[in-house]
Amino acid sequence: MRVQKVNEHTIRIFISLTELTDRDITMADLFQRSAKTEQLFWELIAQAREEVEFNLDQPFWIQATVATNDEFVITIMKQEEQGEGSVKEKTGRKSSKGRITELVYVFADFEDVVSAVGRLPEFAQLRSSLYEFENEYYLVLSRMGTSRKRFLAEAILDEYGEIVGTTGVFLSEHGKEIIPEKAVQTLNAAFNKST
Repeated sequence: MRVQKVNEHTIRIFISLTELTDRDITMADLFQRSAKTEQLFWELIAQAREEVEFNLDQPFWIQATVATNDEFVITIMKQEEQGEGSVKEKTGRKSSKGRITELVYVFADFEDVVSAVGRLPEFAQLRSSLYEFENEYYLVLSRMGTSRKRFLAEAILDEYGEIVGTTGVFLSEHGKEIIPEKAVQTLNAAFNKST
C-alpha cells in the first residue's frame, strides 16, 4: 500500500488486488459497506496518519476507483465548511440519502476534457455541462447511476482531470458557461466522431 498526500484535505491510498486478496476482500466488497471493508478503511487511515500526518478530525467522503488492472485508488477527502477558501477545497454534493448526486471534475486544458469524454461509456440519463473558471475547465456530471459503468467513468475522468467539490450552481454563477447541457454528447459529436 502506498499513501500519497494530495494536500492537507485529501489523500490517495493505492492498494493492489493482491493486498486485497490477502485480506479476503473482493473487488465487490471494496465498493460496498461491510465489516471487512470498514476494518480495512481504518487500517488505511492509521497508516495515513503515521506516514503523512493525515488526521480525520472532521466529516469526510471516500471514493474507490480502479487505477490499473492490479491497483485501486482510495481517495479520502475531508469535508470543508461551505464558505471562503479555494473552490477545490469543497467536496462532492450528496443527496439526503448520502449518495453523491453530482460530480465535478476540473481539467487543465480543453483537450483533456475532449479526450476524457471520448472514452466515457454511454449513460441513458446523463446530464452534463461544461464551464471555464480561472483558466481551467469544469465538467459537471449527474444522473450517472451507481453501476459499474459509473466506476469505469470515474476511473477514466481521474486519468485526465481531478475531482473537486465545487457545484454546478457555483460555476454557473462565477464561471463562464461553455456548454450548458449535454456537454458530453456535444463534445463527442464535435470532436470524437467515429470513423
